[in-house]
Amino acid sequence: MGRSRRFWFLRNVYAWLVLGMSLVTAWVVGQTWVVLVGVIGYELALLADLIGGGSLGRTGAVRLARAVQENRELRAEQARLLGAIRERDAKLSAADAARHPSPPAKASEEG
Repeated sequence: MGRSRRFWFLRNVYAWLVLGMSLVTAWVVGQTWVVLVGVIGYELALLADLIGGGSLGRTGAVRLARAVQENRELRAEQARLLGAIRERDAKLSAADAARHPSPPAKASEEG
């Protein structure tokens, strides 16, 4: 088991930057409610960090990157196989149409 990353959210520079900018803005405009916008921004920065895997540490981030790469490779393989299946189905339907020709369509009467 890896080392616990307690208080990782306190090390997020971008979150502190957003909160600090909101404090300065609240002081400049004289509206204390602007600090709430900074708190929301702080939480959004932490959420972005979580989504990006920043709270995982070095080894966790490497494992996440490997998993993402493997997922990309699996999706590419899936697309290749689906393309081959569609191609095979098209060839089979063409061969079936050649073996069993459909009766000619009647021309519509103009009048």
